[in-house]
Amino acid sequence: MSFMGFVLSAVAVASALGVVFNRNPLYSAFHLIVNLLAMAGVYSVLDAHFLAVTQVVVYAGAIMVLVLFVLMLLNLKAGSGRKLGIFRPLCAIAVACSVVTTVYPAVESNFKDLSLHELQEKAWRSEGTVKAVGEELYGRYVRQFELSSLVLLIGIVGAVTLSKRKEGKIGPREGGLGGGK
Repeated sequence: MSFMGFVLSAVAVASALGVVFNRNPLYSAFHLIVNLLAMAGVYSVLDAHFLAVTQVVVYAGAIMVLVLFVLMLLNLKAGSGRKLGIFRPLCAIAVACSVVTTVYPAVESNFKDLSLHELQEKAWRSEGTVKAVGEELYGRYVRQFELSSLVLLIGIVGAVTLSKRKEGKIGPREGGLGGGK
């Protein structure tokens, strides 16, 4: 990978850390946009131009507009200011270390016998053209594609429902479970 690939990778890692460690959800969403754009740059450096354009249009464009729309609808405030103890970060570090130590041997064993030349040859022979991706997406996987759009629609309806709920009401009537007057 070129120098630009390493720079984009560093930007992606830094913005991913910004997503995780930022307490304001709006700033986390902005860091996620930067992360998605940096990943599109990494894909472009790796000569996966269709994937890079798809990353920008679908994720950094449409999905992030949806996320920002939901955040604005929910009117989330910044964190309560409550300090987190040391237990959660230590648990997160332990889980991350266990995942890395579990996944690394499998990845290393799959790629240790392949040379760079063989990897490039397999990449050139792959059927990743726009036509092939379109035929697969709108042919074999059309049901899954439409179901994913339905899941996004359900998420929007849920966000609107949550934003319209009035504070102080417990149930359908203001009296709660009692039944009124």
